[in-house]
Amino acid sequence: MSKDENCKPDLEDLFDDFAHPNPQIKEEAYLKMSRYWPEESMPRLLANLDQTDIELRRASVKALGVFGRRSLLPLVQIFHASENRIVRTSCLKAFVQVAVKFPGEAFPKEAMEVVELALQDDIPELILTVVPLLSLLGNQGFPLLLQSCKSKNILLAAIAVTALGEVDVPAAEACLKELQADDLIDDLLRGSVIDALNTLEQRNAGNPSTK
Repeated sequence: MSKDENCKPDLEDLFDDFAHPNPQIKEEAYLKMSRYWPEESMPRLLANLDQTDIELRRASVKALGVFGRRSLLPLVQIFHASENRIVRTSCLKAFVQVAVKFPGEAFPKEAMEVVELALQDDIPELILTVVPLLSLLGNQGFPLLLQSCKSKNILLAAIAVTALGEVDVPAAEACLKELQADDLIDDLLRGSVIDALNTLEQRNAGNPSTK
């Protein structure tokens, strides 16, 4: 028997710790779940995504992030199976957690299809979650970010424009300048474009080598 097996914590004890109000105890619990009991713990965490207990739901979203790609396809299935905006938003927030904890790791096609579906939705919570995810996905998310800047959904376009202002890629500035030159764009969106260009200009001024 390996040393890890000898030290393997009890799963129910871990879920007791997961319910603890201390965030450090909570985090240690879900890290151990991922390490020692991934197949047993992940379904229980996924089941919490429709909980009315906000703290439990948020903690479960954060915990699912440490499972990485293993959690993505189950999250895809839950997203498709539910019409509940809280559940769908929680799935996307878990996507964000995976992207944060595993930067540079590509999302599977099925997960990107969920991202595209969310971009077509009018629900503000979904939009406010999915656009930051595009920024985190780097090259994989960038084409969708550019596309979103020209959306007829002004909220989506404005948030995407703001996100572009944080992206250090020549195509981002080109897209923003194209929008700025468009006399027909919404006034709210124009304001976001100007702010994003100012953000890019200030960052480039502080990093002359990027010019």
